[in-house]
Amino acid sequence: MDKNKVDKRGQAMIWVIVALALSAIIILFFVLREKVKLEIPEKIEEDPKGFIDECTRRNVNEAVDLILPQGGFVRPEHAKTYNGINVSYLCYNKGNYLPCVNEHPLFLSEMKDEIKNYIRPKIDKCFYDYKAEMEKRQNEVSLREMKLDVELGPERIYVDIDRKISINKEDGSLSVNIFDAEIISPVYDLGRVAMEIASQEAEYCYFEYNGYMILYPKYKIKLTQMSDSTRIYSITDKKSGKEINIAVRGCAIPPGL
Repeated sequence: MDKNKVDKRGQAMIWVIVALALSAIIILFFVLREKVKLEIPEKIEEDPKGFIDECTRRNVNEAVDLILPQGGFVRPEHAKTYNGINVSYLCYNKGNYLPCVNEHPLFLSEMKDEIKNYIRPKIDKCFYDYKAEMEKRQNEVSLREMKLDVELGPERIYVDIDRKISINKEDGSLSVNIFDAEIISPVYDLGRVAMEIASQEAEYCYFEYNGYMILYPKYKIKLTQMSDSTRIYSITDKKSGKEINIAVRGCAIPPGL
């Protein structure tokens, strides 16, 4: 037999063996990869705390950004339009010469309730969004009634959420009751300054804002005098840049005098 023909047949056989070996390796690779996928399922974030915490912070900050320019309220009932915004009166007298009357002596408490009422339905929705997502991932989820409270403190907003959420899986279960959040915010501090302004306006028909800024340099206070004797105070927390507007009308002098 021709030696060259034998060599060519031998080489062809080797290439066939190599091709079969490579095919077997590739097939084995995909089989093993699928097996690994089956043995190690997609990681599922079972603990809802992170999701609810992010939801809480986002909606609290949204509430703060809404109420501060409007004098502390989501929908001011008695307000003065200023720069296209309805700013709530904290102290008001519709007549002339007489001091204003403080309309919101529990201003901090009212702001707390405004934030609480604003975020409650939004946080409730976040719980149900989380429940729906977990159920898509073949988990059984149950929710109990939600209790929510908000407190204001120096440079902080505290949100306490008491709601039991239970997640059941084939390999175990998880149950969480408490979801607390502490958000850095100057709402309390700005509210106290606003109350001080309203108090002094009610008593003295005046607030010495320049002197106040010297004593408390963390704040910037701007006074805008409106044509109907309404005064708009814009109080800015320099550290955060957050600003609250409030309206005051008292000791008004009639036009022409």
